[in-house]
Formats: sequence, C-alpha cells, structure tokens
Amino acid sequence: MNWDTIKNFFTSLTLEKILPGLLILVVGVIVVKLILRLLSRVLDRSHLDKTAFTIVKAVVRVGLYLLVILIAAGSLGIDVTSLIALLSVVSLAVSLAVQNVLSNVVGGVTLLGSDPFHVGDYVMIGSDSGIVKEIGLQYTKIKGFNGELIYIPNSEVVSSRVCNYTVEGMRRVELKFSADYDSSIDLVKETILASAVHPKILQEPAPEVVVSEYAASSVDYLLRVWVKAEDFGEVKFFVMEQAKRNFDAAGISIPYPQMDVHLKNS
Repeated sequence: MNWDTIKNFFTSLTLEKILPGLLILVVGVIVVKLILRLLSRVLDRSHLDKTAFTIVKAVVRVGLYLLVILIAAGSLGIDVTSLIALLSVVSLAVSLAVQNVLSNVVGGVTLLGSDPFHVGDYVMIGSDSGIVKEIGLQYTKIKGFNGELIYIPNSEVVSSRVCNYTVEGMRRVELKFSADYDSSIDLVKETILASAVHPKILQEPAPEVVVSEYAASSVDYLLRVWVKAEDFGEVKFFVMEQAKRNFDAAGISIPYPQMDVHLKNS
C-alpha cells in the first residue's frame, strides 16, 4: 500500500461511510464488555484457578476487539484480507522473537487445563520437590524444604515427570531396616512394628513388616505404614529414631559392612 493509495482512501471517506464504521465500533465495544461480564460470571461459578481466569479473559478480550476492528475496517472499504495477512506476519515475527516466553505461556495454559496439581500441593517435578506456591504464566514456583523458592519454566514442567503426593490425601511411608542373621525374624518384625506407634499413623491400611531381602551380612526388612500426606516427614523421622532405640533395647544388632583380613606367614 503506497502513499497515493492511502491518500485516495482518506479522500474517499464520506459521512455515509464513517458513521456505520463508528456505529459498529461503539456497538462492538458495548457487546464485548457485555460478553466479558457474562464470561466473568461463568468463570466465577466454575471455580477456575485465578491464573487460568486471567488468561482466558485476556485471550477472549483480545480476540473480540480484533474482530470488532476488522468488521469496522471492512465497513470503511479497507481490504480486510490484507490486514489479516499483515497481522499474521506481525504475529509470526513476534512469536519468533519471544519463542521461549510463548512456550512457557502455552505450558502454563496446558497446566491449568490438565490440572496436575494445585497451589499448596507437595509435588516432585523432575528432580525438584516442594510445595507449590504459584502457577504463573511463565513459571511454576515451588518452595523446597530448605526454604528455597524454585522457579521452574512451565515448558519444562509440561515435559517433565510430575508426581503429586497430596492429591490422593494419603501417602505411604516405606522404611528399610537391617538386622543380623542371629536375630529372630519374629522378634525383629515385632520390634519394628512397635516402633511404628504414632497417633498420625493410619490403621487402615494396617502397618506391615515383611522380609525384603537376604543380603550378604544382614536380613533386610521393609516397613510400610500409611499417613496423611502432610504428616509424611514427621512420621518418617519419628519411626527411624524409635526403631534404633527399640533395636538396642531388644538386643538386635544392625550389621554394617566388614572386611576380615587374614595374614599368612610364608
């Protein structure tokens, strides 16, 4: 589009052309606001996450206003096809320039749509674990147990293995104990079960101890107890400490790797 074309366009504008365009703009803005207000009510009732609410509303708003502009431009005699092509080129250039940002935003939308976790859930994303503090447009923020705040790009979250320990409400504590071969299996199992006495340990499913392996210098036992997800750490550390005290009281020794060296005189 050269300067002469632009000049001819403006000189060809008449009141009969301008009024319909202005009317379309005014009515279009009013309709868009009504639609957005209705959308807000629908989203409020859906209990959608606040971040998802913002994203959906922003996308709908931009799309509706662009539609109104295109309709108004068409009523003025502007070649809308060329305008759409121009917008496509601009969109492509912008998307290439901010490719990483867009991939994170798309990842954020995917997370909010698939709903693998919520704020407050304890999760493991790849090799990082902690409590979800925020699901943003670009990053998911989780707080680790050392107090660190970890920012994980949403594109990585979507492509990583996500383990949610909170969603089911319960979590199994699984601890391994070793005892020497001289100790009675029944005694060791009773001692381990006696260590798993805590008010936050659930009795359904009931705690259980099984022999898991006959190792080179020990018999290995596996304790399984169920707790509420938020009680996992407290129960785990309590049982580990209590088991050592009970082993000592029962005279059960915990073997450790040893090497016997025999010197032979030649």
